[in-house]
Amino acid sequence: MKRLHKRFLLATFCALFTATLQAADVTITVNGRVVAKPCTIQTKEANVNLGDLYTRNLQQPGSASGWHNITLSLTDCPVETSAVTAIVTGSTDNTGYYKNEGTAENIQIELRDDQDATLKNGDSKTVIVDEITRNAQFPLKARAITVNGNASQGTIEA
Repeated sequence: MKRLHKRFLLATFCALFTATLQAADVTITVNGRVVAKPCTIQTKEANVNLGDLYTRNLQQPGSASGWHNITLSLTDCPVETSAVTAIVTGSTDNTGYYKNEGTAENIQIELRDDQDATLKNGDSKTVIVDEITRNAQFPLKARAITVNGNASQGTIEA
């Protein structure tokens, strides 16, 4: 009987030991990214007041207000960042210019960069980061324009 008991213990031990040796493979995956800290946006909001525009000056197709300058500023750009890109987005109308969300009709908003290139919805602009100050600026300008003429009274908002 003792012999049977020893055999049983030996068989049980072997079975347990074999199960331990047959453990499943385990894969551990570690993910992450090393990225540059973004620049600090100094100009979080830019309000452009076009002032009062007169309908008599906006009757002919292509008539427009004067230009109003806007500068979007970034500071504290990382040393690894040599250039920054802004993508311009906004609602447009069938003329391709930015849609006036105000009450004046037949008026659009035109946005241009410092090279006088028109920036339409989805366009991008890249500027170089100053190597010494680690700052970047996007000089822009905006104006109201009537592509088709016959602008009506009301507000301009975009």
